[in-house]
Amino acid sequence: MKRKLLALGLGQSNFLSFLYGAVTKQELGFGVGAPYLQTFGKSDAEADLFENGAFRKPHLSHWMAAAIKSAGSRHVYATFLFIFGVEGKPLKALHFLRSHLGKRAFFLANGDFRSYDVFHFHFMQYSYVQEVFFIPRNKKVVCSFWGSDLLRTSDILNFYLVRKALHRADAITCQSLELREIILSKFGRSLLPKMHVVMFPIEEAIYRRIRELSHDTNRITAFCGGTYSSSKINVVVGHSGSRFNNHLSIIEALADFPLADKVHLVVTLNYAITPGERAAYRPQLEAALQKTGCSFAFQEDVLSDDELALSRLATGIFLHAPASDALSSTMLEMLCAGSVVVTGSWLPYKTFRNAGLHYHEVPDFASLGASVAAIVTHFEHERLRATVNRQAIEAGFSNDELVSKWLQVFS
Repeated sequence: MKRKLLALGLGQSNFLSFLYGAVTKQELGFGVGAPYLQTFGKSDAEADLFENGAFRKPHLSHWMAAAIKSAGSRHVYATFLFIFGVEGKPLKALHFLRSHLGKRAFFLANGDFRSYDVFHFHFMQYSYVQEVFFIPRNKKVVCSFWGSDLLRTSDILNFYLVRKALHRADAITCQSLELREIILSKFGRSLLPKMHVVMFPIEEAIYRRIRELSHDTNRITAFCGGTYSSSKINVVVGHSGSRFNNHLSIIEALADFPLADKVHLVVTLNYAITPGERAAYRPQLEAALQKTGCSFAFQEDVLSDDELALSRLATGIFLHAPASDALSSTMLEMLCAGSVVVTGSWLPYKTFRNAGLHYHEVPDFASLGASVAAIVTHFEHERLRATVNRQAIEAGFSNDELVSKWLQVFS
C-alpha cells in the first residue's frame, strides 16, 4: 500500500523538493502532499512532485466547526491569554486566533488528513507547528529543525509551543551534532531518544551541471557579461537577501580594500527578501559598497539551474557569515565549484570540516578584510587548494545514504 506524507510548516521548495524528490525517487510507493508549498518562480516540474490537487478549501461550515472545537481547547485559551495578557500584544493574540481557526478549518475540510501516515513539520517556530495539535494520536509526527529556527528565536511563547510540539513528535531531526546539543540543552534531554542527525539531500542536478559546465569557459565567460565580472575576481556576499546574512557587516569590513582594482563584489538579494525590504536595504548597501573602492553589482533575479551552476563557477571568493545557520547548501555548491570560501567560525560546520573540505574561517568581522586580502594576493594558490573539495563532496555527501536515513525517520 502506498504510504503518504503531509509536509507542513515552512513550505520553501528549495528544501522540500530536494528532500522529497530524493525520497520518492528511491521509495517509489511514497506520496507527498505539501499544502503550503512556495515555489519561488521555479518550473512547474518542481510542484508536480507533490500531490496537492485534492486539497479542499474550508467553507463556512468548517470555520464554524473549527470555532466550536477551539472554544473547548485549553491550548487555545492558554495561548491567547498569554499573548494578550502576559506579552501585552492584543493584535498578535488576534492574529494567533485567526491563524489557528484557519488551519483548524483547513484540517476539518480535509477530514483531518486521516489518509496520511506521516506528518512532517518544517521549521520549528510556533506559527509553523500549530497543526501538530490537530493530528490524530495514531499518526506519526516528525519535527525538523532547519537551523535559524533554533538559533534566532528566543521568546517565551515560541519556547512553550515548540516544546509542546517536540513532546508530541515521534521523531525530531537536525543537521549536525552541534545543533542536536543545542536542542537538548534548550528543550530537555528527555528528547534524546527521538533525535536523528540527518542532512537534507543535496540537489544533484546542480552538482551535475557544475561538473558538466566547469570546463566550458565560453559559457562561463558569457555569463560574466552581466552581474558578474569577466576580468576581476568575483567576490559574492551572502546567499540570500535576508539581513541575517550580514551583508552590511561583511561589506563594511572591506572598507578601503587595498586590492580593490582586482575584485568585483556581487551582493545576493534574490530571495528571502520582499521588494519593499530590498528597496529599503539597497541604499544602505550601496553606501557601504562605495567605501570599499571595488566595483559591485546586485544579484536580484532568481536563477535557472544552468545560471545557478554558472554563477557558482564564476565565483572566485564566497563570503558567508550569517548570524546562524545549519549546514549551508550554497556553501557546499560553492566549494564543489572550486570557489574559495570564507565563513564565520561561530557557525556549526564541523560536519564540513570532518568531511575534509577546505575553507577559511574568521572569528569576527574585524578579521575579514585581512583574510580576503591575503586570499586575493595568493588567489591562484588558493584556487588550487580548493580543488580538493569536489572529490570530498562526492565521497562524503551521498544522497543514497542520506535518503536511507530519512526513510528510517519516516518509518
